Amino acid sequence: MWRFKKDWSLESSIAYICGGLVIAAGVGACLLRGLFFTDEMYPFLTLWFVLCCACSLYYLVGVGAWRKSGGGVGAVRGFTGVNGVSEVSEVSQVSGENRALRILLSVPLIILSLYVIHWLCGPLSSQGTMNEMLRWGLYASFAILVCFCAVNLVERRILNVTWSMLGMTLCLSALLAVCGVVKLPFAVAYSNSSEVSATGVRLAGLMEYPNAFGAVMAVFLLERLFAVAVYYGDPKKSANMLGARSVGLGMECADAERRSRGEEGVEAEQGKAGSTTAALLRLLPLFPYTAALLLTESRGAWLTAACACAAVLLWKRQLIAPLLAAGAAPVAAAALLYRQLARAGLAVEPVPGLLLLAGLWAGALLAGLWLCRRQRGAAGTARAAMLALAAAGWTAAGIAVLLHVRERITGPSSTVSARGLFYRDAWRLAAEAPWLGRGGETWRHSYLAAQSRPYVGSQVHNGYLDILLNLGFVGLAAILLMLLAVGWLLATKSPRLLPPFLVIVLHSVVDFDWSYGLFWLLLFWLPAIALAEHKQKHQSASTHPQSETKLPTHSTSTNPLTNVTTPANPLIAHSTSTNPLINVTTPANPLIVQSTSTNPLTNVTTPANPLIAHSTSTNPLTNVTTPANPLIVHSTSTNRLTNVSTPANPLIAHSTSTNPLTNVTTPVNPLIVYPTSKNPPQIRLRRLIGTAACCFSLMLGVLSFHAAQGEKFYRQAIMSVDPSVKVELLQQSLGWNPRSPRTAIALSRLLSGEQSVSLLRQSLLYSPENASLSWELAEVWMSSDHPGAALYWIGQSLKLDKYNNAKWVKAIEGMLLMGQKKLAEGKRKEGLICVASGNELLLKYRRLAEEEANKGGQHNDREFRMTEQADDLSRRLSMFALRF
Repeated sequence: MWRFKKDWSLESSIAYICGGLVIAAGVGACLLRGLFFTDEMYPFLTLWFVLCCACSLYYLVGVGAWRKSGGGVGAVRGFTGVNGVSEVSEVSQVSGENRALRILLSVPLIILSLYVIHWLCGPLSSQGTMNEMLRWGLYASFAILVCFCAVNLVERRILNVTWSMLGMTLCLSALLAVCGVVKLPFAVAYSNSSEVSATGVRLAGLMEYPNAFGAVMAVFLLERLFAVAVYYGDPKKSANMLGARSVGLGMECADAERRSRGEEGVEAEQGKAGSTTAALLRLLPLFPYTAALLLTESRGAWLTAACACAAVLLWKRQLIAPLLAAGAAPVAAAALLYRQLARAGLAVEPVPGLLLLAGLWAGALLAGLWLCRRQRGAAGTARAAMLALAAAGWTAAGIAVLLHVRERITGPSSTVSARGLFYRDAWRLAAEAPWLGRGGETWRHSYLAAQSRPYVGSQVHNGYLDILLNLGFVGLAAILLMLLAVGWLLATKSPRLLPPFLVIVLHSVVDFDWSYGLFWLLLFWLPAIALAEHKQKHQSASTHPQSETKLPTHSTSTNPLTNVTTPANPLIAHSTSTNPLINVTTPANPLIVQSTSTNPLTNVTTPANPLIAHSTSTNPLTNVTTPANPLIVHSTSTNRLTNVSTPANPLIAHSTSTNPLTNVTTPVNPLIVYPTSKNPPQIRLRRLIGTAACCFSLMLGVLSFHAAQGEKFYRQAIMSVDPSVKVELLQQSLGWNPRSPRTAIALSRLLSGEQSVSLLRQSLLYSPENASLSWELAEVWMSSDHPGAALYWIGQSLKLDKYNNAKWVKAIEGMLLMGQKKLAEGKRKEGLICVASGNELLLKYRRLAEEEANKGGQHNDREFRMTEQADDLSRRLSMFALRF
């Protein structure tokens, strides 16, 4: 008993720690804008990895103490099933679920390892690769935590509650910001382009990007909508479904009711829809999720949500009717709210806005509850009428929304064609390093050099292409394998979670969702919820085995002629047959383990089958218990008069004899060699996992702490006015994080020529193709007396950023000024070379600007063209050429 409590204490303590970390991740995702900006995440990541390291250390120490107390042996031998039948062989078999979970948990670690390899070998951007290392350390640890919570009864509830609270926090904060109750500066995105927004305003929420926020709302909406549809579509299964919850509390309520009532109460509960309060809680989040999704005006989120629903409904057609009934009222009310707020430009007074929101929400709840109950309770014509009414609500809502945004949907879209440019340039860039990529944030640091048009887009707007650029086909194959494993888990364990998963998978094709850490958290969260539902369903089934079997366990039949009682089912363990004539009780099935036969005349109990292990016979006259089969390993004979246990067969290995008077245990056969006991493999594996997790968490924690300190000193330096203080702070920042190119650039502008060049060259070791660093070196050399070096770095910078008007103009002007200076010093040859170089740069600039002008101005976001200053420099160069 003590060992069991020790094991339970270790597992339960770690489970609570994991639950707390999952809650912390959800809170961090809300406060840090969906975990998009890595610079803001450094303090959070430091705290996260410190807690993960502490959890791993506690796990490691706990496993050691558990092993010393003997828990390790119990862990290996303690897998026992019903009636004492061992399940070790079943546990050792690798099932499809185990393989999928191994893929799910190992792929993030593989991705992290690939980034570590890039970081050590010199990537395109050391800073970007470090950021991706920290991110994937977070994702990998989070995946392990949620999967651990999924197999623990208490933590399942925390997992579900945190999921629901995260969705409602993101949703309600955005809606309340529209109503003016919550102050979020970037919750609403404004645009003057009708191609970007039909009304000029779009809801962005805490994530500050409407498309990503719309995809997140689609994920939470479909998870809840299909949960309600499954519940009302199959009431017999709803008692065991996590879909009974709306904020994660339905499972606890169902368990409490199931324990308080008997089996008859459970059956009665399964025939009902549940209490009105529970039903309202199930439907509660549908309206705000739908309203937030519509207000984002994200065509990609709308389309992927529709495709995900269609794909799953084609497979589970029985869910069509309950889904229509559950979603009709919330969707219709959300469409009405969208029309009202869109006309007001998402800016309403607090009181009218709250009244409108509350009224439509209440109406959607009541109407949705009525439709769901009528749809399930009605039959024939009444049911058809209810479904027709629900379909009419969906149709009216769709028409109301589509009429408002028809121009954006039917007209040409510059954003779609711009994504086509991104994808073509990204494929061309990926061909330069197809297998392993070029490290973290490749597109962000190289898109200026790879772009074929002067567009603005530091995000490639495709998560798969982003992975391909960073880690090549190896990393992309690992991600696709993980997605397949997650999809298989959801399809087999909880098909209702497939639609939100498909939204994440499909929307990442057209946008940069995977740059938000929140999407990866949701992606790992979904299979954990599916696993929790599967475990809960099986536990509920095992709690009431009588409801699943047709044969009673101890039912008997009596023959009045012979007065013999025999079991109705002889396969039941411990069933016996009694003959009153001879008063002998014999087992109905002698093959059952531990079945015995008792003769009352001699009062001797003998096993029905002596081949069964550990079967014994007892003689009350001598009070000696002897094994029925002395060939069985570990069988012993006990004399109760002397209380000495001796082995029945001294030739068996490990057989011993114990004398209680001297408390001495001696081997019966001293010639037998006894192997020393070793740690069970499970214990060694646990210690290895705990050690590795502790080391990796410690390493990533130190790395994120250094990055956080560097970012803190950099921001202090930017806010400082005193140049000497600014230099000191920037030096401290660079000491903590020497990989940051912007810190090196800011410090180089405050140093002298040689110090500046040395600093910039050192920073180029961490970012060898950074256009800004190359340009800073070019400006330093142009201000000095080294035209050759200046011309080299000008060429390097323009090669990495060719559509930059300011650089072309400054480069031409710099070479012209250097030529004039050389001529004034009497260095005619060097001066003419500088002037000729400036004239050559001007010709290249003019040619590139003319090519871009011939392509049209649709994707010329950077307004690249021949400027008036460039025309003035052309005239000056022409006059200079005429003079010399």
